[in-house]
Amino acid sequence: MIDPPDVNPPDLQKFITIVASAYDLGAVQSIQALGGTATPKWTINTSDGRYVVRIRPDEFSDASQSTLTHQALIKLADAGLPVPRPLLQSSGETLYNHGNSVIEVLEWIDGDMWIGSSPEAFRNLGVFLAKFHTTLGSDFVNTSEIKLREDHPDALQSLMDTLLARASDEATHEQLSLINNLLQQGRDELENTLYLSLPRAAIHGDFHPGNVRFRAADIATLYDFDYLAVQARSRDIIDALMFFASDRLTLFEPDNIRSLTQPFTPNFTASQVVLAGYQSISPLTSDEWIALPLLLRSRWIQMRLRGSRKVPAAEKLGFVLTDFFAIPNWIQKEGLNFFDQLRNESPA
Repeated sequence: MIDPPDVNPPDLQKFITIVASAYDLGAVQSIQALGGTATPKWTINTSDGRYVVRIRPDEFSDASQSTLTHQALIKLADAGLPVPRPLLQSSGETLYNHGNSVIEVLEWIDGDMWIGSSPEAFRNLGVFLAKFHTTLGSDFVNTSEIKLREDHPDALQSLMDTLLARASDEATHEQLSLINNLLQQGRDELENTLYLSLPRAAIHGDFHPGNVRFRAADIATLYDFDYLAVQARSRDIIDALMFFASDRLTLFEPDNIRSLTQPFTPNFTASQVVLAGYQSISPLTSDEWIALPLLLRSRWIQMRLRGSRKVPAAEKLGFVLTDFFAIPNWIQKEGLNFFDQLRNESPA
């Protein structure tokens, strides 16, 4: 779990004033905390305008990752995609170091939360994501420094082992062992074979309604690029299908980790429209179609395992296990036919 800085309101006011001065933003008039489950961030109104001040998480605050993120934002904005530009200090730097924290200040772009009621909005999601991938490509990143994908089994194994060690009864241990088996199954079916052939691009890596804003059916902006990395572009595509084109029993609350990780059922019509939008820009390959249900399972395992870091210790096992097998069971019973039908009915 990434903890927010330990500041009380007077400290926060001083901190924001220092940052505003470094970026020459004008006099601070108001500060409002923004939502999210990990990263401390605020909107600030100053005499010159409205901005987002954000503390980069420690795991994403090294110079190379932070610089890569800002280069990507500038490239996307220059291409006309609605993303916030990082602001410059008088020194020409976009990053500001304050104590042990790395700060960024971004343009504020207004927009509304996802309501998911318009077929046009689903198509626009697919179109936007395809333009994102084609604009960034993979050639502006040093591929020798590519990190493990967040849902790669090697990135999750230590969490899995810790949870197994916590299990105090046979039934819990058995359920966790089944999840561990799925993790290893993914290594064999996806990581060591199919994933290597999938088309690469710089992906957003966290494409969900908490990070996307809308104006009616149009994408207003995309935020939070901490997970930006060169990976299979289909990793973002499966996020779009999971988080936007799926049905849930309760209202999606992006600031609530339990809501973010609740079970879901992919909606065929919505998925079809998202993929039609994406393929109007860049068609999926045969291997990508095969990989989609495997990436769905991989992402689901990651959501529950990594999400468990954000709940109290006594709740971790319940967080991971409650309704966990709804998704693997759906994939096994219906998922393969679901994606085959999507592929068969997609535009040629």
